[in-house]
Amino acid sequence: MNRSILVMAAVLSMAGTLGTTALADQKPVSQATPEVHGTVMGHRVLSVTPRWVEESNGKRTRHLTGADVRIEAEPGMTAEYLTVELRRSLSAMSAEHGTLNGVFGVAGSSVEVRSTGDGFVFRITAPDTTHAEEIVRRAQQLG
Repeated sequence: MNRSILVMAAVLSMAGTLGTTALADQKPVSQATPEVHGTVMGHRVLSVTPRWVEESNGKRTRHLTGADVRIEAEPGMTAEYLTVELRRSLSAMSAEHGTLNGVFGVAGSSVEVRSTGDGFVFRITAPDTTHAEEIVRRAQQLG
């Protein structure tokens, strides 16, 4: 019993330490945007959270890779359905304008749809930090 409490305390203290490490020259990026009221493909956006990846190459560093856009679940909605809907939407947008715009239109970005149990997340990932910052900027404009 005591051993499991100590292990849990160690894990929690490491998680807190890992979450606060960053490069000194990073531009500040605002954290999660609560109470977002925009829509993505007609679905209500609940929150927008910048997505970070941590590397350990002699020292711990964090790199911005994109954003997670969380939407509200609706009856009958699945990640597979949203993926098909996203592909159709992107194809239609590209055919109409010859280019993509909005949060999904950042050059070189990729999108993955995941279930969160009570909703879904569009995980939008960029090839580099500059494009990741643009994804976050566009995603935060949804509110």
